[in-house]
Amino acid sequence: MKMKTAYFVRHGESEGNAAGVHQSASTPLSEIGQSQAKIVALRFKHIRVEQILASPMTRARQTAQAIANYIQMSVTENDLFRERRGPSALVGLSQQSEKSKSIRSELAQRLLEEDGNWRHSDEETAREFANRAQKALDFLRQQPADNLVVVSHALNIRMILANVLNQTGELKHLYEIYSNFELNNTSLSVITYDYEKARWQVLCINDHSHL
Repeated sequence: MKMKTAYFVRHGESEGNAAGVHQSASTPLSEIGQSQAKIVALRFKHIRVEQILASPMTRARQTAQAIANYIQMSVTENDLFRERRGPSALVGLSQQSEKSKSIRSELAQRLLEEDGNWRHSDEETAREFANRAQKALDFLRQQPADNLVVVSHALNIRMILANVLNQTGELKHLYEIYSNFELNNTSLSVITYDYEKARWQVLCINDHSHL
């Protein structure tokens, strides 16, 4: 029985994670995050890997490169695996600031309005984000490699997993799943594609036992 396996790795702790600040695409790993990236790389010592994909955001690229250096492979960047794009007004703000709390509260309350197409300002809408996650799954399915590592971000990985787990096709149900779990830095989540059944399945979520 032919199977495809995708190992999703959340990036290591970033400087933004450590400071509790909304991040930009260029936010790098913290010193702890750099150590975490080297540690998670060891998980792939006895796992066959044919391809490493990564978000182009700095913190994900750095984590992917640590894995690539350890198993002597190259990294291919792909925008499908970048973090969800939030309002640019949040970038650089403390998550505890009143402005951040106000914007995030409105985003949460109005997320699924207009059939998921409501937009606060310049962010990715709920439907756009969900659709991108499905495109990511389709992209992985079409890759010739059957054993892939994908280094991405918490929200992006959660939405991809939610797409696999959502059996109703309804956006509301999808976001209920998406909102119901968290992912630690450098955690490992694993999905497989069964070619015979033509479907993805979740094998593991948020394995961070290496830490």
